[in-house]
Amino acid sequence: MTYIEARLSQTDKETSALKSYIVKLLRVKGVQPTGSSRGGIHVRFPLPIAEKEWPSFFKSIGLALEDFPEDSISGSFATYVLKTTKASGSISKGMVIPWVNNHSGRATSGERLFGNKELTPDALGLAGQTLDMAGILRVVGPRLKKKYDAAIYKVLMDLLHKSNTKQTSIPLDPAMTLATTDLSRVSADFGEIMSAIWAMNHLRFRKVFFPLASNEPLVDFYGIRLGIQYPVSVKSGGGGKVTIQNIVNAIENRAKTARQNVLAEEKSLQVFKTVDSFNAKEGMIELHRLMDTPSIKKLATVTGIRTQDMNVKSLTEWAEPKSKEELITALTPFWEVGYGKPGDRIIDDSISIVPPDKYRLIGSPLGETIWRVLNDNREIKTSLTNVARQVALIQVNVDVKKRLIKFKANQFRDANFEFNWAGYRAGNKLGFKMDFKE
Repeated sequence: MTYIEARLSQTDKETSALKSYIVKLLRVKGVQPTGSSRGGIHVRFPLPIAEKEWPSFFKSIGLALEDFPEDSISGSFATYVLKTTKASGSISKGMVIPWVNNHSGRATSGERLFGNKELTPDALGLAGQTLDMAGILRVVGPRLKKKYDAAIYKVLMDLLHKSNTKQTSIPLDPAMTLATTDLSRVSADFGEIMSAIWAMNHLRFRKVFFPLASNEPLVDFYGIRLGIQYPVSVKSGGGGKVTIQNIVNAIENRAKTARQNVLAEEKSLQVFKTVDSFNAKEGMIELHRLMDTPSIKKLATVTGIRTQDMNVKSLTEWAEPKSKEELITALTPFWEVGYGKPGDRIIDDSISIVPPDKYRLIGSPLGETIWRVLNDNREIKTSLTNVARQVALIQVNVDVKKRLIKFKANQFRDANFEFNWAGYRAGNKLGFKMDFKE
C-alpha cells in the first residue's frame, strides 16, 4: 500500500494517536519532538545521526522509513514517511505519518549537496534554447564541472548518459555516493533535463526546446518532431502536484479545437474556476451551490439562510450565539444528508487539538462531502474527459533512486481525474490529482 493509500485509509483521529505513540517512543530514546501547526498532522523532530543509521534507529522502535511522495511539508527541511512495522494496542501495522527532520545539519544550506532549483534547466543555462542531446551535454557539462567536484560531476553526467535510452527502467551502480535527500533533489530538478534526453529516444523527438522560466507553469520543455512542438510536463517521484490553476491554464492555453465559450460551458472547468476564485472556506460553499447538492439545501432549511445568501459570514453569525449542544442538535439533519457527523476530535472540545471553532461544524462536513460528490458525479467525469481531450500535453514521470532510474510517459487525455481534500484544519482548498491508466 502506498503512502497516499495508507493515509487516506486513516482518520485524523488515528493519525493523531499514531503521532502521540511515536512521540512516547522517541522520548524513551532521548529524542525530543518539536511542535508545528503547519502542514497537517505530522511529527517533527531532529535526528542528528548519519543518514545510513536512520533505518536501524527506526527499526529498533518498530518503524520503517520511506520517501515522502509529495512536496516537503517544510520549506527548509526534507519530509519522510514513518510506517509502523507491527501492531501495538490501538496502533495498527502499516499506519503512516510524515516526519520532518528539523536537525540544523539537514537544512538546505547544511549537509545537502544541492540547493533548491540548483539543477534546473534554467540554472544550468538551457532556458530559451532548442537542442539535441549533444547540445544539452555541451551546455550543461562545463557548468556542472565548474560547480561540483569531480566525483559529483561524474555522477550527474552519468545520469544524463544513462537517460539516453528507450528503456523505462535503468539500473544504477549500487556504489553511487548520493544520499536519499540529494537523490530527491536530483529527481525533482535535474530530472527535467534527464527527461528531455529520455524523451528524445522514447518519444522520437529530434530536439527539445526549454522555455524561459516565466512561461507556462505546467510545461517544462517542448519535444520537437517534424517541426511540431509537443508540450511536456515533468513530475518527479510518485507524480508531484498538478494545481487547479495549472489545469485551467493547460485547458485554456492549449485547447486544440474547442472555442473558449464552449469550454466555459463544461461543468468541470466551472468547478476548477470556482476553486481557484475563492478561498478555502468560501470555495466549499460555492462548490455546493454550483452542484446544487442535497447538503446545501438541507443547510438552508436548518439555518433559515437561503442558499444564494450563504457565505462564511452569514453562517458564522448563525452559529456563534448557539452553544455546542444546540449546534449539534440543529446540524444533525444536515450531517445526515452529507458525509456524516464530524469526528469526536471536532465535536469534543476536551480532546480537540485546536481552539473551539463553531463554524468548523459546518465547514468541515461541507468539505468532506463535496469532493465525494464530485468524484461520484457522472457529468463531472464526462466533462473532465471532454476538456482533457482538448489538450495536447504529455506528462513524463522520472524517479531517481539509489539503484534505479524509472521513466514513464502518459498523455494528459488518458488521465483519471480525482478530487480530494486535506481536511478543514489544514486550511487547504479542494485538492486534485491525475492518475494515469496503466
